[in-house]
Amino acid sequence: MKIASLLIAATLLLTACGGGGSENAAPEGPVDLSTVTLKVGDQRAISIEVLMKASGQLADAPYKVEFSTFTAGPPLVEAASAGGIHLAQVGNTPGVFGAAAGADIKFVGALEATGKGDAILVAKESPVAGVADLKGKKVAVTKGSSANANLLLHLKKAGLGLSDIEPVYVAPADGYAALTRGEVDAWAVWDPYTAIAEQEVGARIIAAADTAGNGYNFWVASAGALDDPAVSEAIADFLDRYAVATKWSADNLDRWSADYAKLTEISPEASKITWTRSIKHPVPLSDDVVASEQQIADAFTEAKEFPGSVEIADFVDDRFQGEGS
Repeated sequence: MKIASLLIAATLLLTACGGGGSENAAPEGPVDLSTVTLKVGDQRAISIEVLMKASGQLADAPYKVEFSTFTAGPPLVEAASAGGIHLAQVGNTPGVFGAAAGADIKFVGALEATGKGDAILVAKESPVAGVADLKGKKVAVTKGSSANANLLLHLKKAGLGLSDIEPVYVAPADGYAALTRGEVDAWAVWDPYTAIAEQEVGARIIAAADTAGNGYNFWVASAGALDDPAVSEAIADFLDRYAVATKWSADNLDRWSADYAKLTEISPEASKITWTRSIKHPVPLSDDVVASEQQIADAFTEAKEFPGSVEIADFVDDRFQGEGS
């Protein structure tokens, strides 16, 4: 199995993606969505494009959708901030790092999963039994990802901090290689990488996000795109369609997991595990959800990963509150 097949380069360079919404400037009077090209950032591990097409939700969309693929959440946030894409789905941490850096983005929607697939893994025969045993050990993790927060919060829960371990900041594929070669003692990552490591090399979960932090994902949008009424209307419609597609995937789990396995070249077993515990259901972007993100931001501030405090509420746009939830 080539786990690197999940990590393909972005199909559009930021310098070639175009602006946030200027080319789709809304005309006076009724909005004509046929003039809109909605630019959606995707990750192959999430496969928004495939899900939307498999469920038939793009067949009659009144606007065009242009997908571009990125390796993880942090570069998606960067692309949205630069106006290269209009909309992206990320884990619970990339948007927090973006806010800390003053990114030109907004949280516009939330999704909930079990959090069980966002985990800290060790090799099958590792003597590490729990997070406390990671003191002084090397741990691979993607900086600014949900796995970064999961690791930080579990260390805090165990009375440790990032300074008590040796973080090795790598992309997911490199983390998998480092764990299997014995170059690191643990690996913090998310599904489907978690499921792949469990299935392929017998990696063991010693902690998961269902017992620390939250299991949320978020829709983040380019602030510039939200200034365009036509693009904003397309975003609202897309979020509704994604909610329908998500329900379809849950109702057709065997078909969806089989299709996903073929697309990503992972085993049917790993795919089935992923979509049993990691389907992301849209939920309202409520005060409680925002507060849970603030807790993550505060944890990184306390760990001195951010230069100052971050107010997540300042980066929330709730105009789509009822969309897709």
